[in-house]
Amino acid sequence: MRDNMPTKSIVEGAFLSAITALLFLASLYIPLLGTLISFLCPLPIIILCLRHNVKVALLALFISFFLVTLMAGPFQGLIAVLGFGILGIALGIAIKKKFSVVEILLIGSITSFISKILLMFIGLWLVGVNPLLLGVEQLDQSINQSLSFYQNIGISPEQLETFKNSLLQSLELIKIAFPAMLVLASVFDSIINYWVAGKILKRFGYLLHPFTPFHQWRVGHSFFWSYMLGMFLLIINARYNLPVLERVGVNIQILFSIIFLITGLALVSYIFYYYKIKPFFFWVTCFLIFFQPFLSLAVTWIGILDVWFDFRKLLFPGKKTD
Repeated sequence: MRDNMPTKSIVEGAFLSAITALLFLASLYIPLLGTLISFLCPLPIIILCLRHNVKVALLALFISFFLVTLMAGPFQGLIAVLGFGILGIALGIAIKKKFSVVEILLIGSITSFISKILLMFIGLWLVGVNPLLLGVEQLDQSINQSLSFYQNIGISPEQLETFKNSLLQSLELIKIAFPAMLVLASVFDSIINYWVAGKILKRFGYLLHPFTPFHQWRVGHSFFWSYMLGMFLLIINARYNLPVLERVGVNIQILFSIIFLITGLALVSYIFYYYKIKPFFFWVTCFLIFFQPFLSLAVTWIGILDVWFDFRKLLFPGKKTD
């Protein structure tokens, strides 16, 4: 190995593989902060791809798997490799080849999605547990505990039944919408990891292609027709009662509703940008939108209509949108 790989690559690879393992273990065992730390996990692998090559990155990933397996078990080692390592290699290769931001995010999203599917099947095969649905199962247990608590404090059976039905319907919707959530999680994984990598790699002298400013985010007509397809499938299901169409329709609707909510927020952001209003007020507005269903729905429809009317040009004709 030494004959083919420079000593510097071996030393950096060993060091960054240890960092990867530490970051992953920290993401596992530190509550709340661990979620933020998890977005740093692919970074050492990306750095190795950029500074050396894929061979060094793969070797470091294998060492990370070995270290995590020793300290937390083989299943956690697999999660480290499939959940973060493969994504780091895919992003590293795409960045090194100087692909566009859209291409990098597309590659990252597809890789993240495939990794999650593999992780799900391996989890089911090895221990009979879907690691991606652990949160839902915990939520199920929490519902039962909550119902017991409310029963003990004297809530009437009628109110308890209504509360229980509401929670179970929400849980059922989460289970039905699992594919859409998987796609969205893969895309967000890719976006956040690329953004974090851009911020940190800048300190090492690597300048990544910047994102299009958020206030310019807008989608094309194909997104609108995809959204309408989901609605059409739900209408067909309502007429002929076909559960498969319901599942597909719900997933399409949720997926594109969130996309249009984001583009609607981008338009709101443009208004703040146009009038030079401080970002603090934009975040307060976002908070209100997220926690008020009526506002969320209104902003989603603004995002849908923006596909056809381009409100930036319509409302602010004298302002350049680029």
